[in-house]
Amino acid sequence: MESTSVERAFRLLELLQTRRSWPGAELAERLGIPGRTLRRDIERLRGLGYRIAAQRGPVGGYRLATGSDLPPLVFTADEALALAAALASSAANGSAGASELALTALAKIEQVLPASITRRMRALRSSMTLGDAAGMTPGAYPAPLDAGVLGVLALACRDSEQVRLRYMNTVGTEAGTDSVRRIEPVALVPRGSRWYLIGRDLDRGWRVLRADRITRADPTGLRFPTRTVPGGDPAAFLAAQLGAPPRQHAATILIHAPIDQVQAYMGGFATDFSPAVLPSGEPGTHWRIADTRLEMLAGGLLWVRWPFEVVDSPELVALLRDRAAAFAAATGS
Repeated sequence: MESTSVERAFRLLELLQTRRSWPGAELAERLGIPGRTLRRDIERLRGLGYRIAAQRGPVGGYRLATGSDLPPLVFTADEALALAAALASSAANGSAGASELALTALAKIEQVLPASITRRMRALRSSMTLGDAAGMTPGAYPAPLDAGVLGVLALACRDSEQVRLRYMNTVGTEAGTDSVRRIEPVALVPRGSRWYLIGRDLDRGWRVLRADRITRADPTGLRFPTRTVPGGDPAAFLAAQLGAPPRQHAATILIHAPIDQVQAYMGGFATDFSPAVLPSGEPGTHWRIADTRLEMLAGGLLWVRWPFEVVDSPELVALLRDRAAAFAAATGS
């Protein structure tokens, strides 16, 4: 296809992906082409693997249909930015669905983003920080997770390519400064709210590095033989290096208000709600909360504007009683 028809075909594909169904006449008008040219472009897309269903008649039209193969997808600049931001946010928070596959997908997206969109992506990333700074050395700063760094690391793990890192020091006289590391990366492993890089430091041997402390990662183009972490299991190696994870505290809160009211007021703060029935028979809401620190659970309850009770955490109840006495004393009650 000549360049103009290629551009038109991708524009057609973009339109087909924005709505479930398009009347043929409206598609042709949007593209500024006659119906015969539209039908020819539809056939070109079908030849590329897209299943485009046609409905004949006065109200006929075209729609993308699902198929057994995965053809290429076309995104607008804003859609690509939103997708990259979602992947970066998922990786930055170590959510349950995040994985090395997501990081590799992010790297692929960023490789093809225009420079202007990449700048916008970096601006979004700069606002992403870890939700839990526990374990940070006093004086150290909780660095933002850079999705560009994570993308480089994910591809380097996949391709067995040596990387040159700048790594933030947090202890000793060098705290707050960066050191240069030459690493043969093997695996990225999530744990809690953090990502860890496991690899062989050419000067120090096998190491576990926190991804949020890597301020820069540059591929070197130098490949190394595929390596296996000591023991063969990256997750087990990480656990052995870091020790047992912090205990997770969980509690169920019974809120004396219907779930629709709770979600309307607190939906942006938390979403783990389910309907419940109060002892009076009135509608209530169960809110499931969890964290490595009881204080965080207690702090979250400050957002609840209705009467509530802790259903299943004696430890949280004890902490609330202790804090209630302190608050009462502070107010002169």
